[in-house]
Amino acid sequence: MRVAYCRVWDENYPRNARVRAHLTGLGDVEVDLTRRGDNRSRPRRLLQDVWRAFTRVNRRDVYILSEFSNGFAPLYWLVARLNRGAFVVDAFVGKYETEVEDWGRARPRSLKARLLRFADTIAYRLADLVLIDTDVRAAAIEEAHPGVRAMALPVGAPTWAVPAASPEPSGTLRLLYYGNYAPLHGLPVVLEALGRAVEDTPIRLTLVGDGALRPSIEKEARLLGVEALCDFRGPVPESELGDLIAGHDVVLGVFGTSRKAQTVLANKVWQGLACGKPVITQASPAIAEIVPAVGDQLVIVEDTQKCGLVDSLAAAFVQSGAESNAIPREGSARRLEQYVANRFDELGPALRRLVDRRSA
Repeated sequence: MRVAYCRVWDENYPRNARVRAHLTGLGDVEVDLTRRGDNRSRPRRLLQDVWRAFTRVNRRDVYILSEFSNGFAPLYWLVARLNRGAFVVDAFVGKYETEVEDWGRARPRSLKARLLRFADTIAYRLADLVLIDTDVRAAAIEEAHPGVRAMALPVGAPTWAVPAASPEPSGTLRLLYYGNYAPLHGLPVVLEALGRAVEDTPIRLTLVGDGALRPSIEKEARLLGVEALCDFRGPVPESELGDLIAGHDVVLGVFGTSRKAQTVLANKVWQGLACGKPVITQASPAIAEIVPAVGDQLVIVEDTQKCGLVDSLAAAFVQSGAESNAIPREGSARRLEQYVANRFDELGPALRRLVDRRSA
């Protein structure tokens, strides 16, 4: 079976890298990757995308449209059909949920928002199969778009995310946030809770990364009087994330209020758990999907707006072993990987069924 993985933004991005690695590992699957256009001029970049679609991925059995690319679904659907191939969309990053619900870059009833929703809808309905990351998101897509079939492929943790020796106890709870400061992460809630929790719990927060909202988060820390408790750092290479996590007691997950925040499992949640660290994150239907694999290693916040996060920080201080040497939990990484592997086992057979149907 020949698979074209189309319009990839970053071939090292965990999502498409994991899917491609799984397919290649099946042994009888050949995967060809086509990157998105890279010209600085938007019109020329679009022409590059069209040219690559029609010239670099002919005679393939399956065409998978990579994350971030829903708007290009009509183009790659046409290419797939001209080659009698199956068309699959990885909807891991939807345009409407990201731009409107998460970042708030357009009002829900605006023309821009309607166009973004339309792009997502067209992508789902053209696809023979939609790939997504959680069961709750898969169910939402199928409910909103009758006749569309969605399959959940969990994000999982990369190979570098393994338990490592914990740092020397410091008597202070060392919290770690890393990411792009997206609203999804709910950092204002974290900063407010930090100011209240420090009254009873010795605590420090390291924030690693960059993004458009970082200046506003730094300002918020000053206004709340918690700037001295925060250590803002720039982004680090993925190769350094393992050591970064190992040097802290607890990893912070997601605390946003959007619908997306309730339905996704962020990379940092998977990675922190696989590294054997307690992870604090808000309760959601998505997080409930992996509770059986990790148990109380997940410190789940039921009420982020009142005292829930404050109480959870205090509980994490005890659980993390910040006052004594903590032993990383190695079993969680194994169980999480088995959970992900079991779900990915469904992908190969599903694609072969699509190919058989197209060739019949």
